[in-house]
Amino acid sequence: MTQTPSTLLICTVGGSPEPIVKALIHWQPIRVWFVPTAQTRGSIEHDSVDRGKTIPSILGAARIAGFPLDPGRYDIHELSNGEDLALCLTELQRLTGCVEQWVKRGENFNVVVDFTGGTKCMSVAVGLQASRWPCVFSYVGGAQRTKDGVGIVESGHERVVHHANPWDALGYQAVEDFIVLFDQRAFLAAANVAEVAKKHMSREDRKREFAALEHLAKAYDAWDRFEHAASNTCIEKVANSANDLRAVLGSIKGDRVLTSRDRLTNHLGALCQADPPSRHHVLDLLANAKRRMEEGRLDDAVARLYRVIEAVAQVALKEQYNFESTGKIPLDRVPEPLRGLWASRANEGAAALGLQDTYALLGALGDPLGQEFKKKGLDGEKSPLMARNRSILAHGFDRVSGKVFDTLWTAALALADVKEADLPSFPVLGNQLKSEG
Repeated sequence: MTQTPSTLLICTVGGSPEPIVKALIHWQPIRVWFVPTAQTRGSIEHDSVDRGKTIPSILGAARIAGFPLDPGRYDIHELSNGEDLALCLTELQRLTGCVEQWVKRGENFNVVVDFTGGTKCMSVAVGLQASRWPCVFSYVGGAQRTKDGVGIVESGHERVVHHANPWDALGYQAVEDFIVLFDQRAFLAAANVAEVAKKHMSREDRKREFAALEHLAKAYDAWDRFEHAASNTCIEKVANSANDLRAVLGSIKGDRVLTSRDRLTNHLGALCQADPPSRHHVLDLLANAKRRMEEGRLDDAVARLYRVIEAVAQVALKEQYNFESTGKIPLDRVPEPLRGLWASRANEGAAALGLQDTYALLGALGDPLGQEFKKKGLDGEKSPLMARNRSILAHGFDRVSGKVFDTLWTAALALADVKEADLPSFPVLGNQLKSEG
């Protein structure tokens, strides 16, 4: 059995009661918020006289029309100045809590906003404010108007001519919010914007469009958190929603995202298949460090660069010398004098190596990386790597400087033997384009 909707009607009040009465009869609300100014507030509850003719109040006219509204079912939210847009917007914001509380009562509780009455400024203000509410817009018009069809609707000819979900019509606002957050690399927040908008949409095509945006943001959010398998699943959904993505972003931005997606899929697929540590993981860490730097999060960026530099050595030991893990290096394969130096800390004939030890081993094995490490000034107590150890993300409370990042960034690229332009980079949706790959 279908339940009758429990409707909250919010309507601006002008000088004529007929449109509001028509909206009341059409929507049959169980609760009403009238939004008048001081000049029109009296018309809600009190009759008036114009040129000897009695003009019934809104409540009186509604009662005559068969829709009595007792005092417990309506409230009045008076605006200070119906000609001040900024003030109207500020004062209408106070209704947001009422709307939220109403819809929280259940799926059957809905909100209708009628902006027929009042000044043009009031109509614009309530439209702007309500565009983010879970509501339906309503407007009362008519087939017959004064002034040869361009004046006001003639009394008795009013009808609800249009009602629409503002989220369907004004979804571009959510898209703009999504783009800003996405380009700031706030992927989870962007996904939440898309998800909320999708829930409020009525049209199925709009729901699909915002679902595509949600998949897009979740793909890069997962990738940014090194959850590569989850990212791969979401990116596949993005590819399957290509038309919806072009529809919501436009063909240029949509194609840009899809082209970037095709390039990045190769990197992501390699990451999902590679057994760490691998060169693919090194490139991913470098790209992640760059994104953290661009956000101004230098401590996070340097923590990743430290791991990059360590991983480069681990990959070399694994691929060139068949050392599977630096956590368990057999001493009988370590050249002297390092074997003797590490003997005291060995466990069952194997030693665990830190970053400095790993490069020392590469140097003892005659690998060029060992010499490059020293050439970059990364060994010893004055190494810029010590800044990571003093960072609040490691063992200290110091903040990492931009100079330290620049030094380690240059060193990490050199040790990894990679150019910055070759790193995988996420797409940018705004007008300022960056290299993608």
